[in-house]
Formats: sequence, structure tokens, C-alpha cells
Amino acid sequence: ELKLIADVGLVGFPNAGKSSLLSAMSRAKPKIASYPFTTLEPLRGTVHYNDGHQIIMADVPGLIDGASEGRGRGMEFLRHIERTKALIYMVDAGGVDGRDPVQDLRILGKELREYGSSGIFGDDDEHDDITSSIGDDTDDMIRRRREIMNRPSLILANKMDLFSEDGRKEELLFQLGEVAEEVGINCKPGDILGVSAGVTGEGLRGLSRRLREVVSKVD
Repeated sequence: ELKLIADVGLVGFPNAGKSSLLSAMSRAKPKIASYPFTTLEPLRGTVHYNDGHQIIMADVPGLIDGASEGRGRGMEFLRHIERTKALIYMVDAGGVDGRDPVQDLRILGKELREYGSSGIFGDDDEHDDITSSIGDDTDDMIRRRREIMNRPSLILANKMDLFSEDGRKEELLFQLGEVAEEVGINCKPGDILGVSAGVTGEGLRGLSRRLREVVSKVD
């Protein structure tokens, strides 16, 4: 089975703004609309830098709670991100659809963690028996799944243009940092950023710089 290969995979619920981010940072032209599952197939865009450096970013179908158990397009989504170097977790900071960005990040982390420890991951003896009979391809799949939560990650709180007070922004970023540590997302405090991908462009320049730094470390 061929899988999408990209430097960075965008992880988020439908309507978090992943397509807007991809459009704002690359030449990709994804379908953008305010209804769930606008992105039905993976879409890649290339982030270009002035010195010629490029980073491939992938927007994949939105995740839902229960994806690791096969709900929605979850398993399809999760397989796509197996072959990415880094991840961007994206939440709707404005809660436009009544969502809670802090809880959303908790669910996203949980789904990826459960996917990484699901399927044919039994005890070591069972693992050895299965992989010896199926082959190296399956062993490589197991390794990629287990490494998902170890991949360097950025966390983006999108739609920050809806916040009128800086104090509320800082509080949200702090709470997202606490959840990231709770669920085991591999990111540093400076990797939790507020952006406005589809309206003002707030934070995108800083994101571009930090994205390059993160991806370069795993090249």
C-alpha cells in the first residue's frame, strides 16, 4: 500500500483550519469551507524559503474521536501520517463550532497514542512470531506506528484573531502546553504557537521559521 510521504503532517479535527494553513503557507489550493470533512483526500503543498529550501506539508482528512478504533476516516488518516517527519497539531482556538481547543488537543494526542500501540502490537514473543511470518514491511510499519508520539511536533492554536485580549491567548497556550505534556506530545514550550491562518496571517512568519528548524533536526 502506498502511503503519503511528507515532511510535516497536519493533525486536527475538521474545520480546525488545516486547509487554510496549507493555502496560506504554500501554493496548494485546497477546498476551504465551513463544514466537516472538506478535505476528503490527502493534499500536499510545498513551503518555499528564500534560499531555495522547501518543506512538504500534508493536509489529510480531519480526525474524529474514535479514529484509532476505525471511526470515520480515522484509520485512513492515521496511516497517512505514518510517513511524516514531524507533526503539526492544530486546534480551533476560537471554538467556532462549539469545540474546546484544550479538550481537542487531548483527544488528538490520545488517538495518535492509541494508534501507535494498537493492532498487532502484542507482547514481544507475539510480535516476533507475526513479523517473522509476514516480513520486513510489517516490521517497518510497526516501527513507524510506535514512533508517532516521538516525532517532533508543533502545536498551533488557530483563529487567534477572534481573541481580543492577549491574556486569554497566553492562558490558552499555557493550557495547551499542559495537555501536551499530559498526553505525551513531543514538543517544547516554544513550539506552542498562536496563529490566524485564514484571516490576518498572525504568527505565520514565526511558524515558518520554527517549522524549518524542527524538520531540519530530523533530516
